[in-house]
Amino acid sequence: MKNGRYNEHIDIPATKPHLHIIGQDRDQTVVYDNRLCGGENAYSVDPGATVVVKGTDTFFENITLENSYGYEKLAGPQALALNTVADRVAMNNVALLSYQDTWITSSSSTARHYIKNSLIEGAVDFIYNNGDVYLDGDTIQINRPSGGYIVAPRHTADTKWGYVFQNNIIRPRKGIDVTDVWLGRPWHDQPKTVYINTQTFINIPAKGWYNTMGGLPVLWAEYNTVDKDGNPVDLSQRETYYYYIDSNTGEKHEVFNVKNTLTAEEAAQYTIKNVCGGDDNWQPDLMCEACDAPVVKGEGSQLSWDAVPYAICYVVTKNGEVAGFTTQTTFDGYTASDQWQVQAVNEFGGLSKKGTANAATSISEKGIVISEDCNATLSKREHAAPQYYTVDGKRLNQMQRGLNIVRTADGKVKKVVMP
Repeated sequence: MKNGRYNEHIDIPATKPHLHIIGQDRDQTVVYDNRLCGGENAYSVDPGATVVVKGTDTFFENITLENSYGYEKLAGPQALALNTVADRVAMNNVALLSYQDTWITSSSSTARHYIKNSLIEGAVDFIYNNGDVYLDGDTIQINRPSGGYIVAPRHTADTKWGYVFQNNIIRPRKGIDVTDVWLGRPWHDQPKTVYINTQTFINIPAKGWYNTMGGLPVLWAEYNTVDKDGNPVDLSQRETYYYYIDSNTGEKHEVFNVKNTLTAEEAAQYTIKNVCGGDDNWQPDLMCEACDAPVVKGEGSQLSWDAVPYAICYVVTKNGEVAGFTTQTTFDGYTASDQWQVQAVNEFGGLSKKGTANAATSISEKGIVISEDCNATLSKREHAAPQYYTVDGKRLNQMQRGLNIVRTADGKVKKVVMP
């Protein structure tokens, strides 16, 4: 999916499994809408979310899913960016943006979601519902100055793991002075959430968890939470008592001594394999393993690079725009005055880092640095005509005004100033 802002509602039906949606650049490939799922004349969460996923084995990478009502207004009511209904939904390097109810996970206790190296932004209950959800190395970004809640789960009794935050950071949105945020509050049923190896740049109240809404947690716990400087956060006052009042009967429901910390041995059980594997040995982390970046050189009118292990094809861009796709290791049309980059594509459609035809590969395939006196020999190859470069290594068709680097036919390099 090429860079651009796409104003649309996307519904991936159950009849369309195994869709892999790969964006060119996360911050420049944006799917957005502004439908509300709260307030007057609201949509339900199916047509209301910007993107709804009902097809199993859906994979997103390098893309932003945004509900612009919440993200731009920084206000409620509910404005969903993503609704993942299906089992086996994976995401890598995505951004989910709104304010209230950014991401509703599956209502199924056996559904599994995996999200890695991603940004999830919101303020109120912005990750909520059911399922086993593994958040791996993500950034949880808060856009409300005070009184926000990260999760609002409603896990049923048969949910095995619940929400698992592993190696995440919690930080404020740039430009917003966030003084505090609650880790979560219990929406319904019997929530399960753990935060493991979390670094927080925002103050979390001493009790950590808001203790009343509409459910009674069975496990809301942390392990190795640290502050912005890497110092351990005091977990001794974390909440253990929860209650709610039945709005129909007025009856009070409460639970005591809810587990609020994990031992090292308990934390070690929260692996991707355990949480996401299931009976079918789902391995979503493998989908997120990028190929190596190609080492690219440009010469004459052609780009070339060595084959990258496990790559099924390559994406070539010119000055940030997609120039083409190829299964070969060469691409015609190279021009030294433009920036050319190549990315390897893995078997799931995921992209590698960009390999750039840069100064070193343009001047010398061996990347030998030009000496200060410019008397170094860059290559033993013979050249039929002089070659011209800028000081930062861009190839020129002819010398330009100012300082030029010239490689002569015998391979010698010298500086030439053109008035």
